Amino acid sequence: MDSLADRTHSGEDLPAPLRRSLGRLDRLHELCQQRCRSGPREGPDGLRDTVERHVRELRALAGQPGSPARSGLDADALCAVAAEPPSGAPLTADRLAALARRIPDFDPPAPAPPIGDAAGVARAAAAETHPVVRAALVFRHTTEALGRRLEETGTVSTGPPPHLRPLPWALASLSLLRSDHLPIAADRRIGTRLGAAVGAPSPEARTAALAALFADLQTAAIRARLSSPLHGRAEAQPSALLASALHRRVLVHLRRRTGPLSQVLRQVDPEAAAHVEAADVAEGARLEHCAAAAERALFVTGPGCRWVALDLRAAGASLELLVAVHDVGGPPTGALAVTASAVMDTPDGPEEVLDPACTDCVTLVPGDSAGDRWPCVEEFVDDAVSRAVDRLARTMA
Repeated sequence: MDSLADRTHSGEDLPAPLRRSLGRLDRLHELCQQRCRSGPREGPDGLRDTVERHVRELRALAGQPGSPARSGLDADALCAVAAEPPSGAPLTADRLAALARRIPDFDPPAPAPPIGDAAGVARAAAAETHPVVRAALVFRHTTEALGRRLEETGTVSTGPPPHLRPLPWALASLSLLRSDHLPIAADRRIGTRLGAAVGAPSPEARTAALAALFADLQTAAIRARLSSPLHGRAEAQPSALLASALHRRVLVHLRRRTGPLSQVLRQVDPEAAAHVEAADVAEGARLEHCAAAAERALFVTGPGCRWVALDLRAAGASLELLVAVHDVGGPPTGALAVTASAVMDTPDGPEEVLDPACTDCVTLVPGDSAGDRWPCVEEFVDDAVSRAVDRLARTMA
């Protein structure tokens, strides 16, 4: 018996990092709910645009990009499922089996799981836990049911694996919609992390890893929702002081890194150099890079973009790492986002070398302090520096 699927989940049942992540997500969700209460809710067209983007990303993630026409049909079908009543009748095995028959699959389609597997998914959909953990349970049970069905029918090697098919994503998103959350924001760049989550050694570990990933994806979805235009929006809580404090910390941190980085690069090129610039306003190419980073992270940035640039030069190669602190939404909504991008000069022109997913971003909400959130931001910045330096080193090799 799977204890995670069949018992009530209190916060103590979850790993501490996941509890903290879900707590931050709850505060961001509440900010979004407050803003939505001050204006009209997203209409069918907005939901369809969101779902269509997710369909494109899932197709790319599964290696089945398809045609725009086919993607449109998939989006229509998934929107029809999303239009199911958000509350009321429970998701019974019969109802889930009927929904599964309405959700299109990739070619060749996987055989439908039997009703007994739908009963397991129904129990997961009724678990008394955080909505994101419940969605992770639904996704995991659906994926495992599909996997068993593929093995039984001898088609396990045909088409994408179960966790990259539409059914688990659609049912997990439906679970979230019924809890007044948003559909999962699929992203073609999360394949490695998703594969590690579904391949974890125990059911508990798989559920926790999926929930952590879904919390990050749901954060990206809410950033996108916060950025959408709404009339009658509430006044945003001030974020300038927090943004300035974070900006200063990032600047000091990267300045401290320049000495060690220069020493490493000079082992290859005695003339190598690393230096840092910063400003409160972005212009020209840096403004374009700030906007592109925000677009990848699924939000519209406010009019300002506080940035810190780490410039690395060695052996004729040049790379600039740009860490930016953005207001989410224009006008600002009170939330902040920290992004990173690394642009390297190549014979074919500037190239983004980090290729971040929508989850590669740190989100802050009103009430956060720079001290409390700095460990997350510092880890994020250090990871970006490590990846950028590794990419530059491979160019020089």
